[in-house]
Amino acid sequence: MAAFELSRHQHVALLSLTSGQKRNLLTPETALEIAAAVKQLALDPELKVLCVQGTEQAFCAGADLSVLQHATEGDGSELKQLYQAFTAVADSPLLTIALVNGPAVGAGMNLAMVCDIRLASKDAWFESRFFQLALHPGGGHGWLLPQLIGWQQAMAMLFCNERLTAEQAWQYGLVKEVMAVEQLWPRALEMTAELVSVPAGLVRQTKQSMRELLHCHDHAQAVEFEYQQQFYSIQQPAARQAIEELQQRLSAKVLADKREKN
Repeated sequence: MAAFELSRHQHVALLSLTSGQKRNLLTPETALEIAAAVKQLALDPELKVLCVQGTEQAFCAGADLSVLQHATEGDGSELKQLYQAFTAVADSPLLTIALVNGPAVGAGMNLAMVCDIRLASKDAWFESRFFQLALHPGGGHGWLLPQLIGWQQAMAMLFCNERLTAEQAWQYGLVKEVMAVEQLWPRALEMTAELVSVPAGLVRQTKQSMRELLHCHDHAQAVEFEYQQQFYSIQQPAARQAIEELQQRLSAKVLADKREKN
């Protein structure tokens, strides 16, 4: 059985994990397949958004336990291969949205956390669970988690095995919205509908800029960096056309207002 299915709606791609009844679906093979698919999607010049959703059983409950067991006898390369699925999503130039339809655990929680936006169903929950397996957190888990929910709650999840419900995840800012599971995909389409008229290159350029802005030391440095990016964008045909059209609409409105007054 394939590890995932791909579908598309205009400028939005949907990657659906498919593991049947298996909750811990990540193996080195499936991780590499997912990573390759995500990288291939980024080559499509018309795509602007990538959504990732889980199976009926879970969003992703982490790595296949038999793989973890086998890794105790190996050189660690299998662990690095497991990371490929969520590092590929993290590095994607597309806007990424996790549709967390169920439990997101361990490496599966990483897959949700690396996305730019997370929407969760009411039945979703989040758990680190590494200590239950006597494992150190992996895949950047301990770096991502404090940034998203704060140091104190991250420590409680990692060290005290606290689990966050969807509602708690929303309260801590881990997810943007909570809704019925059947609303996740329609909501993602609704949120990104206006991107249909935005040039794909601008979407990708802005996402890369957002990443680079994280490394600016002060406002002045950020202003200078954004000046370069904005100056480039304003020279592009799409910006010139949009500005001209707005000017025409505003001029028409001024004339219409004058006629009404007269």
